[in-house]
Amino acid sequence: MKKPKFDDFRESFLNCLSGITGRDAAVLAKSDWQEAGLDEARQRVLEAVKEQMNAGYGVDFEVNHRLLSVQGPVESVIIQTYHELNTIYLMERINAKIKSQMN
Repeated sequence: MKKPKFDDFRESFLNCLSGITGRDAAVLAKSDWQEAGLDEARQRVLEAVKEQMNAGYGVDFEVNHRLLSVQGPVESVIIQTYHELNTIYLMERINAKIKSQMN
């Protein structure tokens, strides 16, 4: 398990968003998250990012209502999603250390 760098995460997020919406990633980075489509489309984007992060790095995050309903730019969603991934990563590292000390 390793944590992706923010720039790699951002690129993956924008590529997933572009692939699902069919719009240019550079334009999407500056657009509003709510303009990315219905909740279903935003959920598909977050699920795709989650799958890529799990496959490439072995880290995970929860696709939740808060991320789906963020008001504001896509960049804000990227930052908030990365923060959630980062928090879960840190918790898993702490749990692994605790478990290794108990054995």
